[in-house]
Amino acid sequence: MSGFRHWIAGLGRGQRIGLVAGSAAVVVLVGVVLAAVLSGGSNKGAVGSTTTSTTAASTTTSTRPHITVNSKICPLTGLPAPGGKVPQRPALAVKIGNDPASRPQSGLDQADIVYEEMAEGGITRYMAVYQCRNAPLIGPVRSVRWDDWNIMQEYGHAILAYSGGIDPWMAIAASLPWIYNANGSIYPTSDAFYRYTADVLPASQGAPYNYYTSTSALWALFPKAKTPPPELFHFSKAPPAGATRIVSVSIPFSGASQVVWQWSPTAGQWLRSYGTQPDNDPAGHQFHASDVVIQIVKTRNGPYNESYGFSPDVESITTGTGTVYVLRGGFVEKGTWSRPSGADITSFSLPDGKPITLQPGTTWYEVVPDYVAVSFKK
Repeated sequence: MSGFRHWIAGLGRGQRIGLVAGSAAVVVLVGVVLAAVLSGGSNKGAVGSTTTSTTAASTTTSTRPHITVNSKICPLTGLPAPGGKVPQRPALAVKIGNDPASRPQSGLDQADIVYEEMAEGGITRYMAVYQCRNAPLIGPVRSVRWDDWNIMQEYGHAILAYSGGIDPWMAIAASLPWIYNANGSIYPTSDAFYRYTADVLPASQGAPYNYYTSTSALWALFPKAKTPPPELFHFSKAPPAGATRIVSVSIPFSGASQVVWQWSPTAGQWLRSYGTQPDNDPAGHQFHASDVVIQIVKTRNGPYNESYGFSPDVESITTGTGTVYVLRGGFVEKGTWSRPSGADITSFSLPDGKPITLQPGTTWYEVVPDYVAVSFKK
């Protein structure tokens, strides 16, 4: 299949309509957006106290510390590396849908970190990040968003895998120096993706919800990429002193995503549900995590309509400072997150300035707009 046909196949119906109606304007806009990125222009009208670009994260000088990765400890989980040695490969982030038609998803439980981000129209999407662990089946793979490359900048130089998107967003993702661009809608990187047929998935799971990939196929696209990511978190096996014990937390992103995390002493994990309904993978296993990071952020409407009617994409501002809640071992700690620039690693600190530590293991990272009322049950 040609690159153009791969691209069209990876788009939803609303995106294809928008493509036909506005292709000429988009071509002009791509040039304007890329010029802004390359010139390092900033958006002085951005919400909150942060200064960010409307197109890409800042590339100015960073205060990012040099972090040495322990060759025997997985940098993103704090767990012993498989075979006693961290794989010599970069972090790999894959965009996965989370509207009801995308469920149940595959590959989330094999990720080191899973980000949940607001997309548009009240839905969220995932960005699953792999480094030490492998996943033979990941999907459904969906389109790129502004949040993705801004979050991924703190990973050093990482692979970002997705299926198409708004033209200017695809152009930016392909141009950024901290992204290995794995666009599943453009040849030759589209060779790492495939569509399931109705005899494998339910007949209702047609395009764009039947697009899948694997970690092995994606890492194979960039054989010369050998550098692991830095350690993003402070890990500690000791339970936090002075933390608040809780049973569950509710994060009502929208009616389509009433997220609940409940502590299971038996499993020693946080279990994910939608309301009272367990959030399961295709085999019926409930999604879970050792740690849940809830980062409260300011948001703004992006410049492009992503779905039917008026449904602009949501841009989550992940630079600056704000409130963070870190869940581990049946406890929650409230603190402050800080990330001065896009190239800096986000830090979590308690009111006394000490770092908040995570339990070694997998992390689900909830990027939550400040208008969402997060609540805890003790």
